[in-house]
Amino acid sequence: MRNPQLAYQKQSVNHASPLQLVVKLYDLVIQASYREDSEKVKDLLSGLIHGLNFEHEPADQLFAIYHYCQDLARKGEFGQIREILEPLRETWEEVAKQVPVHV
Repeated sequence: MRNPQLAYQKQSVNHASPLQLVVKLYDLVIQASYREDSEKVKDLLSGLIHGLNFEHEPADQLFAIYHYCQDLARKGEFGQIREILEPLRETWEEVAKQVPVHV
């Protein structure tokens, strides 16, 4: 029997814009930080790092932030990770809402 929630999540990812995928990654990192799952936090942040385009100015700053958050995860400072990433997530979400989706 198919899991309807899993099917919905898969469809949601398949139809998401690149900006929406960034927001989803932030959501996953933040969720993992609430579970205090340092390995998941570090892995998801690695995904965000690998997705950076260093031809654009904010990439260097985001790289430094993500790397710092990985260090915080190693130290178990999950609250601090959320303090840093939640405002960034909100910014990405606002940008994603402003950019038209081409399907």
